[in-house]
Amino acid sequence: MKKQSTNSPINTLIFSSSANESEQLASHLKNQGLPIRHQVVANSEQLKAAIDEKQWQQALFLDELDNLPIQQALTLLKSQKHSVPAILLSSDYSEQQRFDAIAKGVRDCIPSSAKDLLTLIIKREQALVNAEAKVAESSKMLSETSKRNQLLLESSKDAIAYIHDGMHIYTNPTYLDRFGYEEDDIIVMTIMDLIDSEDTDKIKTLLKEQTKSGEEVSQVLKGKNANGETFEADFIVSSAIYDDEHCVQLVVREVSDQTELLKKLKEVSEIDQVTGLFNRPAFMDRLEDITNKSRDTKIDTVLYLVEIDKFSKYRSEFGIAACDDLLKDVADWMKAHVSDKSIVARISDSSFGIISFGKGMSANELPKKLLSEISSHLFEVSEQTLHITFSIGGVTCHDSDLEPDKLVLHATAVSHKVQDNGGNGYELFNPSIDSLLTDEEKILYDEFAQARDEGHMTLFYQPMMSLQGSPEQQYICYFRYKMQDGKWGLGKGIFPIFEKVGIDAEIDKITFTHSLKMLAKEKEEGKPTKLFLTLHPNTLLREDASRWVRQSIAKAGIDSKSLILTLKSHFAATYLKKAIELKDIFNKDGIQFCLSGVQADELELIQSVRPNYVAFDGRMIEVLKEQGTDKIAPLITAAHSVEAKAIITNLEEASSLAQIWPLGVDFVTGNYISKPMSKLNYDFADNDF
Repeated sequence: MKKQSTNSPINTLIFSSSANESEQLASHLKNQGLPIRHQVVANSEQLKAAIDEKQWQQALFLDELDNLPIQQALTLLKSQKHSVPAILLSSDYSEQQRFDAIAKGVRDCIPSSAKDLLTLIIKREQALVNAEAKVAESSKMLSETSKRNQLLLESSKDAIAYIHDGMHIYTNPTYLDRFGYEEDDIIVMTIMDLIDSEDTDKIKTLLKEQTKSGEEVSQVLKGKNANGETFEADFIVSSAIYDDEHCVQLVVREVSDQTELLKKLKEVSEIDQVTGLFNRPAFMDRLEDITNKSRDTKIDTVLYLVEIDKFSKYRSEFGIAACDDLLKDVADWMKAHVSDKSIVARISDSSFGIISFGKGMSANELPKKLLSEISSHLFEVSEQTLHITFSIGGVTCHDSDLEPDKLVLHATAVSHKVQDNGGNGYELFNPSIDSLLTDEEKILYDEFAQARDEGHMTLFYQPMMSLQGSPEQQYICYFRYKMQDGKWGLGKGIFPIFEKVGIDAEIDKITFTHSLKMLAKEKEEGKPTKLFLTLHPNTLLREDASRWVRQSIAKAGIDSKSLILTLKSHFAATYLKKAIELKDIFNKDGIQFCLSGVQADELELIQSVRPNYVAFDGRMIEVLKEQGTDKIAPLITAAHSVEAKAIITNLEEASSLAQIWPLGVDFVTGNYISKPMSKLNYDFADNDF
């Protein structure tokens, strides 16, 4: 069973005859941050059906049902694979009732009104549920491992025995063959019976040394077989558990002149036969050693995963043999372009691993160097010249406690992300989400992540009406994903979470790409539609932001004037120089720029950025109602002074429109005009403006 995270849905059965009370309780728990996924049960038939459907993690009884006693329900729930903790919420609570309920098997009984206490109890019980699941999984893994180990023991070429208090409790077939005894004979013999009399004191000392240190110890001793013949062997003793009993493991390896051969065989076993680099197992061993040392010494250590872009295409075009030659050439090139101290390996068909370390080392330095230098190198494949590129993912090793396989997993995921974005680049793995987000933020992010993984993301469009008779058909684009309740929306404060995690640029890219497709479709249908798209900090700070926007528009084949890029005023204030620079570049390319969320004290910002549009903060409507036009009129004047069009947002009612109309506002948007729509099909001709 996969370990249930603290943010995984808690499958909850609510036993109640009142659907209304059940929904109120579930809603309260969700508002408390518990990811409840509930089902109401009112009789035994419904309970049996629910049990057959899935594993449940929680049972809540809103008093006891007349037709389904708690005892009966608990008995039925025992058929579940894992235990289901039950809590009774009593409308006539007493200590005696709590005692009786717990005696029946309920985990706790509390008053119906103690909703906050219920939240704490559920968290406590879910911690126990997760712990029980982990123990069950560990027990299963231990059992499976023991079975595999037994098979390995039986087939091992090494002579292996387990010894307790000097007596054999297990010997494998190789051990029996080496000493020449039957299993029934050797099981009643001590280890001393198998050692030459000259070395009995040595084996005693060796066993005492192992017991004292707890570490593996070894010594070359003389063994004695059933015929009385002696032989020299390396007796290796270590701590072990066999059949749930603490004991020592004894491995007997004969001493021979094969030591050098074994060393060479080990070296050969660590080398990838195509490239001559280390193979994956050897690389993982070294990654573990270097990572452990770097965490102790605080030496900067970075793992890089280097993917050859379009390798599957090359393999289809040139064949396996030719691509093996290419891999060898790339490996040779890579060894020549990284430090001699770095570890380089081939760890999959088309990917290489690099471990780079050193004090004060920059994680960005090596990938930049590799990308720059590979761009000018030409490889020869099947007598054809080939120019290849890399997608590189990096993860720092010295500042985390991740296991080596997790480090490789993260580096691989990042390199694949770079490839998905076109390749020929690099990216470093962000710190884990757990270290970045609060518990409440994690719940919101997990809801989004589930929607993203299931492909449930889209755009909604809110029309913008002109108050000056302009024929323009304009919409503001809003990113939306499917919430747990099945509706399209956004978690409260989700964009700051995107910024923390560092995926706000990824969301911008999704919005941007989808919007361009919609504009291309509108152009084909002869509609002069314009879309306002919002940019976020990590898009703003991209070195190639303007080039990326320009190329995307050109590829979509749309008029650049149909796109208005929007930046919130507080971001513009924070990155003022970059915002002004981008606005100027966008304007040269025919792309208009909108400053949004502008507040009453941001007159200077309007004059500094000089945007094409100024969209005021939605709360300005409330300011208008409470304080009149004094706060808003100067902003509209400032916008017009830099030849920007003024937009009032969040218009909800006609009375506000009457106050706005005389101010010279150019456009208005809000639910009074239309709620955000899933399609670009608003009838601009059918309005009262």
